[in-house]
Amino acid sequence: MGLQNQPFNLGIQADLKFGLNIVQQELANSVKQVNGKKVFIVTDKGLIDSGVVDNVTNPLAEAGIDYYVFSDVQPNPTADSVMAGVEMYEKEAADMIVMIGGGSAIDFAKALAVGATHSGFVLDYTAGRKPIEDKLPPLFAIPTTIGTGSEVTRVSVITDAEAGRKLVLVSPNIIPKTVFVDPTLTLGLPRQHVAATGSDTLVHAIEAYVSLPANPFTDGIALQAIRMVMDHLPQTYAHAANVEARAQVHLASTLAGMAFSLSGLGLVHSLSHPMSARYGVPHGLANAIILPSILDHNLPANPKKYADVARMFDPKLVLESESKAAGSLMPLVRDFLSSLDIPESFSYLGVDFTEDKVEQLAEDAMNDTTALTNPRKAVKDDIIKIYNKVLPESIS
Repeated sequence: MGLQNQPFNLGIQADLKFGLNIVQQELANSVKQVNGKKVFIVTDKGLIDSGVVDNVTNPLAEAGIDYYVFSDVQPNPTADSVMAGVEMYEKEAADMIVMIGGGSAIDFAKALAVGATHSGFVLDYTAGRKPIEDKLPPLFAIPTTIGTGSEVTRVSVITDAEAGRKLVLVSPNIIPKTVFVDPTLTLGLPRQHVAATGSDTLVHAIEAYVSLPANPFTDGIALQAIRMVMDHLPQTYAHAANVEARAQVHLASTLAGMAFSLSGLGLVHSLSHPMSARYGVPHGLANAIILPSILDHNLPANPKKYADVARMFDPKLVLESESKAAGSLMPLVRDFLSSLDIPESFSYLGVDFTEDKVEQLAEDAMNDTTALTNPRKAVKDDIIKIYNKVLPESIS
Protein backbone atom coordinates (compact mmCIF):
# COMPACT_ATOMS: atom_id res chain seq x y z
CA MET A 1 0.00 0.00 0.00
CA GLY A 2 1.43 3.40 -0.95
CA LEU A 3 1.86 6.17 1.56
CA GLN A 4 -0.85 8.20 -0.14
CA ASN A 5 -3.35 5.51 0.89
CA GLN A 6 -2.32 5.38 4.54
CA PRO A 7 -3.82 8.28 6.50
CA PHE A 8 -2.64 8.66 10.07
CA ASN A 9 -3.18 10.95 13.04
CA LEU A 10 -0.39 11.92 15.44
CA GLY A 11 -1.84 12.73 18.85
CA ILE A 12 1.40 13.54 20.66
CA GLN A 13 0.26 15.30 23.83
CA ALA A 14 2.78 14.81 26.65
CA ASP A 15 5.22 17.52 27.72
CA LEU A 16 8.40 15.42 27.93
CA LYS A 17 11.24 16.50 30.21
CA PHE A 18 14.44 14.42 30.06
CA GLY A 19 17.67 14.75 32.02
CA LEU A 20 19.64 13.81 35.10
CA ASN A 21 17.87 15.09 38.26
CA ILE A 22 15.15 16.70 36.13
CA VAL A 23 12.54 15.77 38.76
CA GLN A 24 14.24 17.75 41.50
CA GLN A 25 14.79 20.67 39.17
CA GLU A 26 11.38 21.03 37.51
CA LEU A 27 8.62 18.95 39.14
CA ALA A 28 7.53 21.53 41.72
CA ASN A 29 7.26 24.31 39.13
CA SER A 30 5.25 22.10 36.77
CA VAL A 31 2.82 21.17 39.56
CA LYS A 32 2.44 24.80 40.67
CA GLN A 33 1.49 25.86 37.15
CA VAL A 34 -1.78 23.89 37.23
CA ASN A 35 -2.93 25.71 40.40
CA GLY A 36 -4.13 22.60 42.18
CA LYS A 37 -4.60 22.18 45.92
CA LYS A 38 -3.23 18.74 46.74
CA VAL A 39 -1.10 16.14 44.97
CA PHE A 40 -1.99 12.45 45.21
CA ILE A 41 1.24 10.47 44.75
CA VAL A 42 0.78 6.92 43.43
CA THR A 43 3.67 4.49 43.92
CA ASP A 44 4.63 1.21 45.58
CA LYS A 45 6.23 0.34 48.90
CA GLY A 46 9.47 -0.80 47.28
CA LEU A 47 10.14 2.67 45.91
CA ILE A 48 9.42 4.20 49.30
CA ASP A 49 11.85 1.81 50.99
CA SER A 50 14.53 2.52 48.37
CA GLY A 51 14.28 6.28 48.94
CA VAL A 52 13.21 7.04 45.35
CA VAL A 53 9.94 8.63 46.47
CA ASP A 54 11.89 11.04 48.68
CA ASN A 55 13.38 12.50 45.50
CA VAL A 56 9.85 13.49 44.54
CA THR A 57 8.33 14.51 47.86
CA ASN A 58 11.30 16.62 49.01
CA PRO A 59 11.04 19.22 46.21
CA LEU A 60 7.26 19.32 46.66
CA ALA A 61 7.62 19.93 50.40
CA GLU A 62 10.27 22.61 49.83
CA ALA A 63 7.88 24.38 47.46
CA GLY A 64 5.07 24.24 50.02
CA ILE A 65 2.94 21.87 47.94
CA ASP A 66 0.54 19.64 49.89
CA TYR A 67 0.65 15.94 49.02
CA TYR A 68 -0.41 12.46 50.10
CA VAL A 69 1.52 9.27 49.30
CA PHE A 70 -0.52 6.22 48.28
CA SER A 71 1.79 3.19 48.10
CA ASP A 72 -0.52 0.17 47.86
CA VAL A 73 0.16 -0.53 44.18
CA GLN A 74 0.89 -4.19 43.44
CA PRO A 75 2.24 -5.76 40.21
CA ASN A 76 -0.48 -6.32 37.60
CA PRO A 77 -2.94 -4.10 39.54
CA THR A 78 -6.54 -5.23 39.83
CA ALA A 79 -9.66 -3.17 39.23
CA ASP A 80 -10.70 -3.60 42.88
CA SER A 81 -7.38 -2.17 44.08
CA VAL A 82 -7.86 0.80 41.75
CA MET A 83 -11.24 1.52 43.29
CA ALA A 84 -9.65 1.37 46.76
CA GLY A 85 -7.23 4.02 45.51
CA VAL A 86 -10.13 6.10 44.22
CA GLU A 87 -11.69 6.00 47.69
CA MET A 88 -8.48 7.30 49.27
CA TYR A 89 -8.07 9.96 46.56
CA GLU A 90 -11.53 11.28 47.36
CA LYS A 91 -10.93 11.10 51.12
CA GLU A 92 -7.76 13.19 50.74
CA ALA A 93 -9.58 15.74 48.54
CA ALA A 94 -6.72 15.64 46.04
CA ASP A 95 -6.97 17.24 42.61
CA MET A 96 -3.64 16.29 40.94
CA ILE A 97 -1.89 12.93 40.49
CA VAL A 98 1.85 12.27 40.39
CA MET A 99 2.66 8.67 39.44
CA ILE A 100 6.05 7.18 40.32
CA GLY A 101 7.16 3.72 39.26
CA GLY A 102 6.93 1.19 36.47
CA GLY A 103 4.02 0.15 34.33
CA SER A 104 1.95 -1.11 37.25
CA ALA A 105 2.05 2.19 39.16
CA ILE A 106 1.50 4.30 36.05
CA ASP A 107 -1.35 2.17 34.71
CA PHE A 108 -2.88 2.13 38.20
CA ALA A 109 -2.72 5.92 38.44
CA LYS A 110 -4.24 6.48 35.01
CA ALA A 111 -7.09 4.11 35.84
CA LEU A 112 -7.53 5.79 39.23
CA ALA A 113 -7.90 9.14 37.48
CA VAL A 114 -10.72 7.66 35.42
CA GLY A 115 -12.40 6.08 38.45
CA ALA A 116 -12.19 9.31 40.40
CA THR A 117 -13.91 11.39 37.72
CA HIS A 118 -16.38 8.93 36.20
CA SER A 119 -19.34 7.24 37.85
CA GLY A 120 -19.54 3.50 38.40
CA PHE A 121 -16.76 0.90 38.31
CA VAL A 122 -13.46 1.52 36.54
CA LEU A 123 -13.88 -1.53 34.28
CA ASP A 124 -17.02 0.13 32.88
CA TYR A 125 -14.58 2.29 30.86
CA THR A 126 -12.43 -0.40 29.28
CA ALA A 127 -12.17 -0.64 25.50
CA GLY A 128 -15.55 -1.07 23.81
CA ARG A 129 -17.56 0.12 26.79
CA LYS A 130 -18.25 3.64 28.09
CA PRO A 131 -16.10 6.49 26.73
CA ILE A 132 -13.54 8.28 28.91
CA GLU A 133 -14.37 11.99 28.99
CA ASP A 134 -11.92 14.87 29.05
CA LYS A 135 -12.30 15.69 32.74
CA LEU A 136 -9.39 13.91 34.43
CA PRO A 137 -7.17 15.71 36.95
CA PRO A 138 -3.69 16.85 35.84
CA LEU A 139 -1.42 13.80 35.55
CA PHE A 140 2.36 13.87 36.04
CA ALA A 141 4.34 10.70 35.27
CA ILE A 142 7.77 9.76 36.62
CA PRO A 143 8.84 6.36 35.24
CA THR A 144 11.43 4.51 37.32
CA THR A 145 11.85 1.44 35.12
CA ILE A 146 13.31 1.15 31.63
CA GLY A 147 10.63 -0.69 29.75
CA THR A 148 7.00 0.19 30.20
CA GLY A 149 6.52 3.33 28.08
CA SER A 150 3.15 3.74 29.80
CA GLU A 151 4.08 7.29 30.78
CA VAL A 152 3.37 8.47 27.21
CA THR A 153 0.61 6.12 26.11
CA ARG A 154 -3.17 6.40 25.94
CA VAL A 155 -3.55 2.94 27.46
CA SER A 156 -3.92 1.61 31.01
CA VAL A 157 -3.83 -2.16 31.53
CA ILE A 158 -5.82 -3.39 34.53
CA THR A 159 -6.47 -6.96 35.72
CA ASP A 160 -10.02 -8.21 36.14
CA ALA A 161 -9.23 -10.59 39.00
CA GLU A 162 -12.63 -12.26 38.87
CA ALA A 163 -12.31 -13.14 35.19
CA GLY A 164 -8.56 -13.78 35.39
CA ARG A 165 -7.70 -11.55 32.44
CA LYS A 166 -6.29 -8.14 31.62
CA LEU A 167 -8.43 -5.36 30.19
CA VAL A 168 -7.42 -1.99 28.81
CA LEU A 169 -8.66 1.55 29.20
CA VAL A 170 -7.91 3.46 26.01
CA SER A 171 -8.19 7.22 25.56
CA PRO A 172 -5.94 10.17 24.71
CA ASN A 173 -7.38 11.76 27.85
CA ILE A 174 -5.33 9.45 30.11
CA ILE A 175 -1.98 10.47 28.65
CA PRO A 176 -0.09 12.27 31.44
CA LYS A 177 0.19 16.04 31.08
CA THR A 178 3.91 16.10 31.89
CA VAL A 179 6.48 13.28 31.87
CA PHE A 180 9.81 13.38 33.69
CA VAL A 181 12.34 10.88 32.33
CA ASP A 182 15.11 11.00 34.93
CA PRO A 183 17.75 8.23 34.54
CA THR A 184 19.04 8.78 38.08
CA LEU A 185 15.82 7.26 39.43
CA THR A 186 16.61 3.92 37.73
CA LEU A 187 20.15 3.40 39.04
CA GLY A 188 19.08 1.18 41.96
CA LEU A 189 17.18 -1.33 39.82
CA PRO A 190 18.18 -5.00 40.25
CA ARG A 191 19.97 -6.55 37.26
CA GLN A 192 17.13 -8.96 36.51
CA HIS A 193 14.66 -6.08 36.47
CA VAL A 194 16.89 -4.14 34.07
CA ALA A 195 17.04 -7.13 31.73
CA ALA A 196 13.27 -7.75 31.73
CA THR A 197 12.11 -4.15 31.42
CA GLY A 198 14.81 -3.27 28.90
CA SER A 199 13.74 -6.25 26.80
CA ASP A 200 10.18 -4.99 27.10
CA THR A 201 11.31 -1.80 25.38
CA LEU A 202 12.70 -3.89 22.52
CA VAL A 203 9.35 -5.68 22.20
CA HIS A 204 7.44 -2.40 22.18
CA ALA A 205 9.66 -0.94 19.48
CA ILE A 206 9.62 -3.99 17.20
CA GLU A 207 5.86 -4.46 17.50
CA ALA A 208 5.27 -0.76 16.82
CA TYR A 209 7.51 -0.92 13.74
CA VAL A 210 5.68 -3.85 12.13
CA SER A 211 2.13 -3.12 13.33
CA LEU A 212 -0.57 -2.60 10.73
CA PRO A 213 -1.19 1.13 11.51
CA ALA A 214 2.56 2.00 11.50
CA ASN A 215 3.49 5.14 9.58
CA PRO A 216 6.75 6.95 8.72
CA PHE A 217 6.76 8.88 12.00
CA THR A 218 6.27 5.84 14.21
CA ASP A 219 8.77 3.90 12.08
CA GLY A 220 11.47 6.47 12.77
CA ILE A 221 10.79 6.55 16.50
CA ALA A 222 10.61 2.75 16.77
CA LEU A 223 13.83 2.17 14.83
CA GLN A 224 15.68 4.66 16.99
CA ALA A 225 14.40 2.93 20.13
CA ILE A 226 15.54 -0.46 18.79
CA ARG A 227 18.99 0.94 18.04
CA MET A 228 19.34 2.47 21.51
CA VAL A 229 18.31 -0.74 23.27
CA MET A 230 20.56 -2.88 21.10
CA ASP A 231 23.56 -0.63 21.72
CA HIS A 232 23.09 0.13 25.40
CA LEU A 233 20.99 -2.49 27.21
CA PRO A 234 23.79 -5.08 27.46
CA GLN A 235 26.10 -2.40 28.88
CA THR A 236 23.67 -1.18 31.51
CA TYR A 237 22.88 -4.80 32.44
CA ALA A 238 26.56 -5.61 32.90
CA HIS A 239 27.59 -2.32 34.51
CA ALA A 240 24.92 -0.73 36.70
CA ALA A 241 27.06 2.37 37.26
CA ASN A 242 27.15 3.20 33.53
CA VAL A 243 24.87 6.21 33.73
CA GLU A 244 25.11 7.04 30.03
CA ALA A 245 23.98 3.55 28.99
CA ARG A 246 21.16 3.62 31.54
CA ALA A 247 20.04 7.05 30.30
CA GLN A 248 19.95 5.83 26.69
CA VAL A 249 17.80 2.81 27.55
CA HIS A 250 15.51 4.87 29.79
CA LEU A 251 14.87 7.34 26.98
CA ALA A 252 14.45 4.47 24.50
CA SER A 253 11.64 3.15 26.68
CA THR A 254 9.76 6.43 26.36
CA LEU A 255 10.38 6.60 22.60
CA ALA A 256 9.07 3.06 22.16
CA GLY A 257 6.03 4.01 24.24
CA MET A 258 5.35 6.94 21.93
CA ALA A 259 5.68 4.68 18.91
CA PHE A 260 3.30 1.96 20.04
CA SER A 261 0.83 4.45 21.47
CA LEU A 262 0.47 5.83 17.96
CA SER A 263 0.76 2.63 15.92
CA GLY A 264 -0.30 -0.25 18.15
CA LEU A 265 1.25 -3.49 19.35
CA GLY A 266 0.79 -7.13 18.39
CA LEU A 267 0.69 -10.79 19.33
CA VAL A 268 3.56 -10.68 21.83
CA HIS A 269 1.32 -8.65 24.10
CA SER A 270 -1.75 -10.71 23.26
CA LEU A 271 0.00 -13.83 24.58
CA SER A 272 1.86 -12.18 27.46
CA HIS A 273 -1.16 -10.51 29.07
CA PRO A 274 -2.79 -13.85 30.00
CA MET A 275 0.51 -15.12 31.44
CA SER A 276 0.62 -12.07 33.72
CA ALA A 277 -3.07 -12.11 34.62
CA ARG A 278 -3.30 -15.84 35.38
CA TYR A 279 0.21 -16.73 36.56
CA GLY A 280 1.66 -13.44 37.81
CA VAL A 281 4.54 -13.34 35.33
CA PRO A 282 6.06 -9.82 35.22
CA HIS A 283 4.92 -8.14 32.03
CA GLY A 284 8.38 -7.39 30.62
CA LEU A 285 9.64 -10.92 31.27
CA ALA A 286 6.56 -12.49 29.67
CA ASN A 287 7.04 -10.30 26.59
CA ALA A 288 10.73 -11.17 26.31
CA ILE A 289 10.13 -14.92 26.54
CA ILE A 290 7.39 -14.85 23.91
CA LEU A 291 9.04 -12.44 21.44
CA PRO A 292 11.19 -14.89 19.41
CA SER A 293 8.26 -17.23 18.72
CA ILE A 294 6.09 -14.34 17.52
CA LEU A 295 8.86 -13.10 15.22
CA ASP A 296 8.91 -16.56 13.67
CA HIS A 297 5.12 -16.51 13.21
CA ASN A 298 4.95 -12.97 11.81
CA LEU A 299 7.89 -13.19 9.41
CA PRO A 300 5.94 -13.92 6.20
CA ALA A 301 3.70 -10.88 6.76
CA ASN A 302 6.41 -8.25 6.39
CA PRO A 303 9.87 -9.65 5.54
CA LYS A 304 11.16 -6.22 4.51
CA LYS A 305 10.63 -4.65 7.92
CA TYR A 306 11.96 -7.69 9.76
CA ALA A 307 15.01 -7.57 7.47
CA ASP A 308 15.47 -3.91 8.46
CA VAL A 309 15.59 -4.87 12.14
CA ALA A 310 17.85 -7.88 11.53
CA ARG A 311 20.36 -5.68 9.71
CA MET A 312 20.51 -3.42 12.75
CA PHE A 313 21.56 -6.39 14.85
CA ASP A 314 23.99 -7.67 12.19
CA PRO A 315 25.08 -5.10 9.58
CA LYS A 316 26.66 -7.85 7.44
CA LEU A 317 23.13 -8.92 6.51
CA VAL A 318 22.95 -5.95 4.16
CA LEU A 319 24.78 -8.23 1.72
CA GLU A 320 22.07 -10.87 1.96
CA SER A 321 18.65 -11.06 0.38
CA GLU A 322 15.65 -9.60 2.15
CA SER A 323 14.20 -13.02 2.97
CA LYS A 324 17.49 -14.38 4.31
CA ALA A 325 18.08 -11.28 6.43
CA ALA A 326 14.56 -11.44 7.83
CA GLY A 327 14.96 -15.14 8.60
CA SER A 328 18.04 -14.33 10.67
CA LEU A 329 16.16 -12.03 13.04
CA MET A 330 14.67 -14.65 15.36
CA PRO A 331 18.00 -16.32 16.25
CA LEU A 332 19.67 -12.91 16.55
CA VAL A 333 17.03 -11.71 19.01
CA ARG A 334 17.19 -14.99 20.93
CA ASP A 335 20.98 -14.60 21.29
CA PHE A 336 20.52 -10.99 22.41
CA LEU A 337 18.00 -12.00 25.08
CA SER A 338 20.20 -14.89 26.16
CA SER A 339 23.03 -12.42 26.80
CA LEU A 340 20.67 -10.77 29.30
CA ASP A 341 19.88 -14.11 30.97
CA ILE A 342 16.26 -14.07 29.79
CA PRO A 343 14.88 -17.64 29.96
CA GLU A 344 13.64 -19.22 26.73
CA SER A 345 10.46 -20.62 28.30
CA PHE A 346 8.12 -20.43 31.28
CA SER A 347 9.38 -23.73 32.69
CA TYR A 348 10.70 -21.88 35.75
CA LEU A 349 7.09 -21.38 36.92
CA GLY A 350 6.76 -25.04 37.87
CA VAL A 351 3.20 -25.12 36.55
CA ASP A 352 1.71 -28.18 34.85
CA PHE A 353 0.20 -26.57 31.76
CA THR A 354 -2.54 -29.03 30.91
CA GLU A 355 -4.41 -28.88 27.62
CA ASP A 356 -7.29 -27.07 29.32
CA LYS A 357 -4.95 -24.40 30.70
CA VAL A 358 -3.38 -23.79 27.31
CA GLU A 359 -6.84 -23.60 25.74
CA GLN A 360 -7.83 -20.94 28.27
CA LEU A 361 -4.64 -18.94 27.65
CA ALA A 362 -5.28 -19.08 23.91
CA GLU A 363 -8.87 -17.95 24.36
CA ASP A 364 -7.71 -14.99 26.44
CA ALA A 365 -5.05 -14.10 23.87
CA MET A 366 -7.56 -14.17 21.02
CA ASN A 367 -9.74 -11.70 22.93
CA ASP A 368 -6.87 -9.30 23.62
CA THR A 369 -7.20 -6.10 21.58
CA THR A 370 -3.47 -5.97 20.73
CA ALA A 371 -4.04 -8.86 18.30
CA LEU A 372 -5.97 -6.48 16.04
CA THR A 373 -2.86 -4.59 14.91
CA ASN A 374 -0.54 -7.58 14.53
CA PRO A 375 0.85 -7.84 10.97
CA ARG A 376 -0.21 -11.48 10.56
CA LYS A 377 -3.59 -12.85 11.56
CA ALA A 378 -3.54 -15.73 14.01
CA VAL A 379 -6.28 -18.27 14.64
CA LYS A 380 -6.63 -20.17 17.89
CA ASP A 381 -4.58 -23.14 16.67
CA ASP A 382 -1.71 -20.75 15.82
CA ILE A 383 -1.84 -19.31 19.32
CA ILE A 384 -1.80 -22.76 20.92
CA LYS A 385 1.23 -23.77 18.82
CA ILE A 386 3.09 -20.64 19.91
CA TYR A 387 2.24 -21.20 23.57
CA ASN A 388 3.45 -24.78 23.31
CA LYS A 389 6.85 -23.49 22.18
CA VAL A 390 7.33 -21.48 25.38
CA LEU A 391 5.41 -23.48 27.97
CA PRO A 392 6.94 -26.52 29.73
CA GLU A 393 6.61 -29.82 27.92
CA SER A 394 4.41 -31.25 30.63
CA ILE A 395 1.00 -31.00 29.00
CA SER A 396 -1.05 -34.06 29.86
